[in-house]
Amino acid sequence: MASDLPFVYVGSLRRTGSTVVAEALTKLPYAFIFREPGLGDNRFSLKQIEIDQVKELGVDLAAFRSKQKLGGIFKKRIAGDQAFMLHAFKKQVVPEMLEKLQQVGVKEIRHDNWRNYIETFPEMKVVLTSRDPRDIYISLHGRFKKGTSTWQGEFTPERVAKDLNFQFSKQLEMIEAADCLRIRYEDLCLQADAKIDEIRKFTKSPIPTIGDVGAFNATNPDRVDEYQLHGGEITDKRVARWRSEEDAELRAEAQKAFDLMEEYAAFWGYERE
Repeated sequence: MASDLPFVYVGSLRRTGSTVVAEALTKLPYAFIFREPGLGDNRFSLKQIEIDQVKELGVDLAAFRSKQKLGGIFKKRIAGDQAFMLHAFKKQVVPEMLEKLQQVGVKEIRHDNWRNYIETFPEMKVVLTSRDPRDIYISLHGRFKKGTSTWQGEFTPERVAKDLNFQFSKQLEMIEAADCLRIRYEDLCLQADAKIDEIRKFTKSPIPTIGDVGAFNATNPDRVDEYQLHGGEITDKRVARWRSEEDAELRAEAQKAFDLMEEYAAFWGYERE
């Protein structure tokens, strides 16, 4: 099944609804969005649910990844290819997937080498997501305290704001170089049907109905609490959660992170109140 539909890149900051967007745009046998594969960094991180889903199409992602790991470093050194994994993905995986699907894409929360994506897929559509920095901070803090976060080192407002501001700078680069749609987490949660339709129209998504939202959380032991809260729906249960946070110290830290992200807040329309 050949397809002329655009490659999709969901360019998010962490904890801003990127998994929901990726799942909403994923529906077999129409479209598949990988969740944080890291291809731009010459990695190919896969979740078991993705391996199992794509295997139903007859595509062995694990075998491809193993093959690239064995030869990847050698290829990079000899050919000087700074995006060898993406190039191999486009040449070997995408055509095989598009025999059964109409659209492929990724969602990422780290964008240091995002330009490797647009150089490989020049016509890609980019969906940018954001969230109130106070809610990002509190959400990240909760996962950090539970030990389910990938955060390394000390967790402070200064370090969180610095990390988010850097990724935001990459979002600004995307706006200058690519065709982008901006979606705020709060708007997605409060106007789910309208915003998903807007995203589907922008990406030219071929899916007839919304994908299986909540599927990843349902199969991930570290996300059971999130699935219990939201189930398989897009809800507003975590919108403006900073307002009801009972821990005054945590709320103050979240506000400090917000104040250190002035440009981001202004760009995305978040007010200090």
